[in-house]
Amino acid sequence: MSQTPAYILVVDDEPELQRLIERCLKHQIEIGEFKFLFTTCGIDALDLLRSTPHISVVLTDLNMPGMDGWALLEQIPTIDPLLKAVVVSAYGDIQNIRTAMNRGAFDFLTKPINFQDLILTIRKTIDIVTKSRLQKQQLKDAVENLQYLALYDKLTGLPNQNHVLECIRSAIFHQLDFAVFYLALDRFKVIRYGYGKTLAEEFLIQEVERIKACLQATDVLARIWKDEFVLFLPGIQSETVALETANKLHKTFKLSPPERRISASGNTSIGIALSSLCYEQAEDFLRAADTAMHYARMQNQTNCTVFFNPEMQVAVLNRLQLESDLELGLENQEFQIYYQPIYSLQNRYLAGFEALVRWQHPSRGLIPPSEFIPLTEETGLIIPLGEWVLRESCRQFSQWQNEFPDQFPLSLSVNLSGLQILNSDFSGLIDNIIQSNPLEGFNLKLEITESILMENPEIVTQYMSQFKLRKIQLAIDDFGTGYSCLSYLQSLPLDTLKIDRSFVINISSNPKSLDIIKTLITLAHSLNLDVVAEGVETEEQVAILKDLGCEYGQGYCFSPPIDANTVTQLFQKNSYG
Repeated sequence: MSQTPAYILVVDDEPELQRLIERCLKHQIEIGEFKFLFTTCGIDALDLLRSTPHISVVLTDLNMPGMDGWALLEQIPTIDPLLKAVVVSAYGDIQNIRTAMNRGAFDFLTKPINFQDLILTIRKTIDIVTKSRLQKQQLKDAVENLQYLALYDKLTGLPNQNHVLECIRSAIFHQLDFAVFYLALDRFKVIRYGYGKTLAEEFLIQEVERIKACLQATDVLARIWKDEFVLFLPGIQSETVALETANKLHKTFKLSPPERRISASGNTSIGIALSSLCYEQAEDFLRAADTAMHYARMQNQTNCTVFFNPEMQVAVLNRLQLESDLELGLENQEFQIYYQPIYSLQNRYLAGFEALVRWQHPSRGLIPPSEFIPLTEETGLIIPLGEWVLRESCRQFSQWQNEFPDQFPLSLSVNLSGLQILNSDFSGLIDNIIQSNPLEGFNLKLEITESILMENPEIVTQYMSQFKLRKIQLAIDDFGTGYSCLSYLQSLPLDTLKIDRSFVINISSNPKSLDIIKTLITLAHSLNLDVVAEGVETEEQVAILKDLGCEYGQGYCFSPPIDANTVTQLFQKNSYG
């Protein structure tokens, strides 16, 4: 059985060496194990390496005319960092060997050549290079797959929300007219539950083709969720033109399952946001169209179309009031830290906690972070709030470590905002907290999101390196919801990758979520990162994640976020119960 030979480049100015290699390694050459290329100087070798990328091993002498072996060793990594060079030289003293290895040599053989030793060395080197290249390719495939999943819907092949947002951003930047349609098939769930998932998916693909037939070449159709689509339509200026397009789409949707003589109501709801709204952020247009679509659904009308109107929202007064209440809340110490346990999925041992801030509003009760955290970032209040969370959680953890040493080591995960990192005093703040609260016995793990990294990659990367010098662990949070930072992962000093709850919650019912999680775990492990799944709510999710190799999980399946007193009781129970 023929095999693909491994290409070996020999760089030596002794003509006799080529004859010896071809004679002594004749068997390996004839059976197709090795294929040798020969050249007499480093400059010609570099030309061959650039034109022949499948070379696996370079055998080079040191003393040669023109570019010698020393210079060649330093140049090889610039062409292929995974390629290995083996020095074959008569000057095999310790000093030359050490110098060669320091300049990048993988191994060193002395002349006269022991050809059995040469064969073994070549095979060993080829094996390492082949495995390294395979790992690189696997990593590349995983990244490309994740990038595709981040931008496209697997079932229909349509772009997803991320792609549409990029289209809107481009139109905003170039000051172009456009319309965003948010469209929902109101009766799709009836078909899915009435006729089954397979038939519903066939129907959905069929309907996508019908919609495409109505669109111009520059229009973009994206699938956002099961029965929800977004259309980006450039060039639309007026409500009249937009309404004509909407009516055409209403007629397009024929909600009858394929190959069945059963039909369902063809009701669709469309929300429209025009570029005349003059928002600066793409997300605002998508949100406006989504709001209008839900308002259309509320009208209980067949094939209803609604244009977004700011009066549909009452958020302005609420926002102003919430901002004022936030400032008072910080002054009056209305915020509390809850701790969500993180468990090992393999043995159910407690591995640590994530610190989560909660707001006990005097009149509205407990306000979830999703309502006030974005506002704290917009107003800058996240800086004092984030500092308090970091100080208080470290203080509390140090206290627990002293009271319950048998429960440690545990990790403490704290989320960071981009504004916190950009604050000039942040590095000093970290040093002050470490000095005030010795972190021996547990690991402080700082969590950042993909968006923070991509907005300020150089500054964030610099801080991350500083944190590692302080023995602080680093995690990238909500991973999978973005796609821009994939190229950075290999160079970042990360320890942990956290998978967003939006994928975990549908892992048992949504194949796309399962595929994304598989890819994320493979990617993380190839980079020697452990994985934490957020939002784990069922034992079924635990079993799937465990089988996929995910190390840790947090969510209501294990425990909701709990206050400090409840954590103390948990430690007491584990210690004495």
